[in-house]
Amino acid sequence: MIDWQSAVIGGVAFLFGLYVLYRLVLLTTSLGDDEHDTESTGDRLAVDGTERHRRVGFRHRVSRQTPMTKAFLGAVIVLVLYLAIAMYQVAATGAPSEAVYADYVEYAVFGAVCVGGGVWFKAKQNAKAGELQIMLETEKGNQRQTVRFDRSKVRITEDGTKLLPQLKANPFLGLFWRPLLVADDPELRDSDHRLPDDLVLWEIPYEDDSAVWDERRGEVTVRAKDKNTIDNPNRVADYEIVPSDRKSKSELQALENEKSELEDELRAERIQVSILSEQLAEIENILTNEEDAGMRRLREAKDVLEPDRPSRSREYRHDDREADRQSASSD
Repeated sequence: MIDWQSAVIGGVAFLFGLYVLYRLVLLTTSLGDDEHDTESTGDRLAVDGTERHRRVGFRHRVSRQTPMTKAFLGAVIVLVLYLAIAMYQVAATGAPSEAVYADYVEYAVFGAVCVGGGVWFKAKQNAKAGELQIMLETEKGNQRQTVRFDRSKVRITEDGTKLLPQLKANPFLGLFWRPLLVADDPELRDSDHRLPDDLVLWEIPYEDDSAVWDERRGEVTVRAKDKNTIDNPNRVADYEIVPSDRKSKSELQALENEKSELEDELRAERIQVSILSEQLAEIENILTNEEDAGMRRLREAKDVLEPDRPSRSREYRHDDREADRQSASSD
């Protein structure tokens, strides 16, 4: 006979577990609604004029996963089915028929806790290691070099640079990052001014447009013309980056802004010159008219003083002005 109390409790627990799993899927996939992309999606649909599906179905999403992810999802489904059967048996008999496997269940729970702890520990270890991306600009094209460094031991120098202690490329057992020592680097192990157990340090520009720093994620991207090995006992670093001669986006934008300002100033100067030219032309016309009037009055005065001289009633012209000037100068 079925124990209805146990059946209700088991059913509620099973449904609650499915609800929690569903919420986790909504948080980790694009199945849920996003208030930030709902408006933009509506705009795209309005522009297209055709109905489109915004969500990615669970079956299609699973089909795009890697084989290991598919195997993990299959194991989760098997575990859910096993729990459902176990709850049904508890409701039907009052006691689980798998009580003899209780020890194995404890081992499984212990293993799951260890796996979860390992994943958490791996994430914490990865957070300690930063990533330096060096983009070497050569004649044959760009080359990328990735260097891992210890974020906890980064130091700032007085020259506006940072010293990054390099880590080995691969962590020990996939978990523990190890520092790269001078004895481990073939280019540095023969140097006389470095001890074998010294850390390998990179000197990276900090207050420079050639380097982009992401302090939160511990990522650095540097555009470099070359990288040099420092063979100087007075220098702490072992490698230095020669910044690229190519202008960064911010520098190009600054040049564009400066060019626009100069063009605006030149346009304003041209307008000012045009205005001054018009004013100068007006002044020249005024002076010319005043000069013509003065010459005309002078001619009239001469006509009064010299009545025998034939008068000119015609219009005062430019050649008359020149003749009057010569006459005035001779007088």
